[in-house]
Amino acid sequence: MKTTMKAILIDLTSEQKALLDHMMLVFCTAVRYSFKRQLEGQVIGDLERVVAHKYNLNIRQAKDAVESARQTIVSQHVLVKLYHEDYTKKVEALVKKLKNPKLSVRKVKALTSKLAKRQRKLSYWTVLKESKTFPPVTFGTKEMFLRRCKGLITKKEWNDRRNNRFYSRGDKSKGGNPNLRVVFKEEAGFLEVSTFEKTPKNRAIKVLIPIYLPQKLSKKTGNVNGIPYRQLFMDSLERGEAYQVELLKREGNYYAHITFDELEAKVIYTGHLSVIGTDTNPNGFGLTEVGINGNYKGHTYLKQHELTFCRGNRRTNLCGELVAQAVDKAEKHHCGMAAENLKFKDDLDVASKLARVNHQFVYSTLLQMLERRCLRHGVEFIKIKPQFTSKIGLYKYCHQYGLAVHNGAALVIARRSYGLKEAVPKLLQDKLVLEKKLVAFKKMNAWGQWSEISKQVTKLFKKRKEVNTPGLWLVRRKELLGIA
Repeated sequence: MKTTMKAILIDLTSEQKALLDHMMLVFCTAVRYSFKRQLEGQVIGDLERVVAHKYNLNIRQAKDAVESARQTIVSQHVLVKLYHEDYTKKVEALVKKLKNPKLSVRKVKALTSKLAKRQRKLSYWTVLKESKTFPPVTFGTKEMFLRRCKGLITKKEWNDRRNNRFYSRGDKSKGGNPNLRVVFKEEAGFLEVSTFEKTPKNRAIKVLIPIYLPQKLSKKTGNVNGIPYRQLFMDSLERGEAYQVELLKREGNYYAHITFDELEAKVIYTGHLSVIGTDTNPNGFGLTEVGINGNYKGHTYLKQHELTFCRGNRRTNLCGELVAQAVDKAEKHHCGMAAENLKFKDDLDVASKLARVNHQFVYSTLLQMLERRCLRHGVEFIKIKPQFTSKIGLYKYCHQYGLAVHNGAALVIARRSYGLKEAVPKLLQDKLVLEKKLVAFKKMNAWGQWSEISKQVTKLFKKRKEVNTPGLWLVRRKELLGIA
């Protein structure tokens, strides 16, 4: 499991700062040169030797510069493909929406204008995809380039933004990292930097710079709060693992992002006794515990409303607190955790309010944090397919156990982790499926049947001129099914 630790270089002298600035300047220039040459079709093996000679780099530093440029090119091609898929879906959604005969003239005009804009965007990305190219890349960000063109920033500020990183890949056979090595002397940490200058024996001159590795000690107990990054990294060094280091300059400070292999804890509690299903939402987790036989054992909801509107750093911190609470419950109950394997894309046009919620929906952060914490604490983590979990939970279990829709979905997630299938209850089948369609209904797979049930429920609400919402279904359920 890869982990990135954010350290900071401290107590730098003016000579050390000048040295780092020069190394970043040369490295970033080499990356831009490699980027252009690769676009021209130059072979990577030949390019590495050219870069090493042109910028007086050792072969490892040249390889790192060329690889950084190669990864930039690969990522740009992936982005073109992603944008093309997203705008294709957006155009299809708008075309489908415009076919609705009940739309007002004003709405049709607005949607037509939006469709024209989306089609222009789609045409742009289609041309790039077919020609296997990508938009121009601005090293230093396009925003800062425009600010420089307008005279809003100085030339020095622009150059600092373009030349602000130095990157070195790890090598297990060379003690972890040959060019940016972390060493300890008398319990103090130092970053050993291999400079571009050589000794008479053609060896790189090395400079030691003090580095602070993060560890948050409690003032009361002296124990480490949160994740013990320093200790995890030191354990990795003892195992002789390779680690990569990226130096970054931000607002006059020099940071070191160190990526290393973290040893995963052995799974202590498996899901053979019980599993907690986790339904991820914009404002928290819905947790429902299920036994090995699939029976309900309890539920709770971990809510944090700030997730939908707070700033990025605060949101990340709140995600960590929610995940800690969820995994602590799993450890307390000696069970595993199951979650949906969600893959959301920004490929649909929605209302501005919903777009804001979706934009701030940190499902990926929550699920990644949840998985990593489970791995660290030895809790079994199971990923399941997310199809119809909310619908099945709503129509089958919420009224039975008095659950909210999110906890109903979490119940289905936990049951699905055991491989249990969700058959449509006979009551719903008798009340919602027409007799002439019953044979075709029984031939459908489970998800097709639940899709049909959901459509029939929506039709019942439309007849009453009401909107099908989870809360209203729970209130109107008996009345709609005729069992009141």
